[in-house]
Amino acid sequence: MKRLCFVLPSVRVTALTALTIAVLAACGGGGSSDSNSTSNHAGSGSTNAGDQTGSPAASQKVTLLPPASTPQSVSPTGDPTADSIAFMSAVRHNVGINQLTVDQTLVTSALNHANYLVLNQATGHNETQGLPGYTGQSPFTRSDAVFGEVTIAGDIRAFSTSLTGVTSLFDAPFHRFLMLEGYASLGVGASTSATWEAVNIDFGGFASAVGDTQLVAYPYSGQTGVPARWFAAENPNPFASQPQYQNTYVGYPVTIQAKLTGRLSSVSIKITDSGGNDVPCFQPTPDGNTEITNGAMCIPYTALKGSTAYSVHVTGVLKALHGDTHPIDVTWSFTTEADASAKFMGNEKQFHVVPE
Repeated sequence: MKRLCFVLPSVRVTALTALTIAVLAACGGGGSSDSNSTSNHAGSGSTNAGDQTGSPAASQKVTLLPPASTPQSVSPTGDPTADSIAFMSAVRHNVGINQLTVDQTLVTSALNHANYLVLNQATGHNETQGLPGYTGQSPFTRSDAVFGEVTIAGDIRAFSTSLTGVTSLFDAPFHRFLMLEGYASLGVGASTSATWEAVNIDFGGFASAVGDTQLVAYPYSGQTGVPARWFAAENPNPFASQPQYQNTYVGYPVTIQAKLTGRLSSVSIKITDSGGNDVPCFQPTPDGNTEITNGAMCIPYTALKGSTAYSVHVTGVLKALHGDTHPIDVTWSFTTEADASAKFMGNEKQFHVVPE
């Protein structure tokens, strides 16, 4: 089984030495894919003889996975483990995807790595044998049950609430892809010391969460209170080809993704504001970015406006597991948070959570 990780050496964040930061890391996997991509969405699947005979099914239009009619929200309780589980439950409920069960084997592996990161004031997925708390070099050697992992660790002052870790992971688009993937279970481990904090989420199993001709959108259709901006620092780095936007505030990322075995191509994402004005955005897509195959994103170059409705129009092609191709032409809208412009005036936050 092929599993692929994204890891950023700590030296990569030295450009932000004026800030107290926490480093995020995403690591995902799939099955027997022949792709050489470094994507965290390598897909797998099997076909039987019946599936391989005859012509492909008639092309069907792609639709959005319907979001929940009653969205859920989560408030910080002071417990990052419980809050991370609650957040994952709420956000997956809101977009209409399957819920994850808590698996104690994954809990153990996630907590072991969180403890290692805190004991060694480290970041990322890998561990070094001989250091305190070592339980395995990678997520997948620490436990056979782990199919994917997202991790955040860093200066404790970067974690302003017990929800900071999980929400910062989710806001980062490559990490979001993994957190909205069709996994079946999860385990959350959180650890803290006087100076360092870590939240680690391990995912396991797969579920039939999304249909062959469905896409998961975020922000989801009808969502309100959407953040206006995002601090652009993540590995894989969406702005690798436009480094002037790295480590700056940009607009909140819009993402779409198919099921694990789907492949997107010729994707175009257009965002317009309530006045019909186009919102310029950077669009890493599977056609030009080897980090993604079943997802695409549109990251506005500047922060969005507060209390504003935005419309998203996506076109392209979705190729399903057995070779069927389906046209994409979907539109939805969302509304930004009311105080988006006012809340960032004056003193900026000194501490940032920076995706790895």
